[in-house]
Amino acid sequence: MILNMQRTILLLVLFSVLTLCACQPSPRSKEKKTAENETPVVVVVNYPLQFIVESLVGPEYEVLNPVPPDANPETWLPDDVMIQTIQQADLIVTNGANFADWVKKLSLPRSKVLRTSLSLKDALITVPDFEVHSHGTGGAHSHAGTVAFFWLDPALMARQAEAIAQRLIEIDPQQKESITANLKKLKESLKSLGKKLDQLQAEFPGLHWFSERPVYQYLAQRCDWTMHHLHWKPGVVPTEHDWDKLKTIQQEHKISFLVWEHQPKENRVKDLAEHGIASVVLDPLTGKPAQGDYVSEMQRQLEQLEQFLKQHQLESVKSKK
Repeated sequence: MILNMQRTILLLVLFSVLTLCACQPSPRSKEKKTAENETPVVVVVNYPLQFIVESLVGPEYEVLNPVPPDANPETWLPDDVMIQTIQQADLIVTNGANFADWVKKLSLPRSKVLRTSLSLKDALITVPDFEVHSHGTGGAHSHAGTVAFFWLDPALMARQAEAIAQRLIEIDPQQKESITANLKKLKESLKSLGKKLDQLQAEFPGLHWFSERPVYQYLAQRCDWTMHHLHWKPGVVPTEHDWDKLKTIQQEHKISFLVWEHQPKENRVKDLAEHGIASVVLDPLTGKPAQGDYVSEMQRQLEQLEQFLKQHQLESVKSKK
């Protein structure tokens, strides 16, 4: 009798233990649930890519542009804490074409990196004299390089967006419908920039113009314009040789203006004016604008460029009379 009672009690204890264990989630299922509840992090290297990702996803994603507002996204380097944050992100969207020094210098998990330039292989522009510099006493020479500012052509920016959308859907298939709808809206908004460029191309066909460095080639190609970059470094006073080179190109192609990425110093504008070169600013928006977003700010700048070209054209006609 006592033995039977002991057996019964033992069986009840074992049953209770097994029931309790069955109700407890396994460590693996706990990890999975935690991972599902975490907000996916997408790291980007510049503002145009940030704009694309933010246009495609909602609050279920965290979009991280680690570059401080006052830093140059091409040369900025992260500290140790930010490096860890970047490496732990769910997706790292890079531009490609050697844009952003930190991408080349950090050890990034390849499975997490999306290089958007790979979707544009057929459209990439290579400049034979991309960078002119000298090493020690070796004399000046140049290196070929790919122009990285793809987003200045709205059609290429749309292709970057398509590549990003595809990867986001692979990460979270449940968001496919939402991401696809947002991609359609984004591409529609970019069409307004394309229409503006069509208008500029029709109004000012065959333009030749200067820039300090290779930045605007994709925009120029979109409008069938021609860029001539001078390799002038910011903050460095042009030499007599630099001015002679400008004059030679200026006379050969009848160039009368230079497009700046940012507002130039007054003395530089004055020096150029004395050489018959007017100045206009077109910020490529590698950093977030103070107002608006990529589309609205680029639209404003293209309208500003149109007004400059009309005024400049009018002044040129007057000077010839």
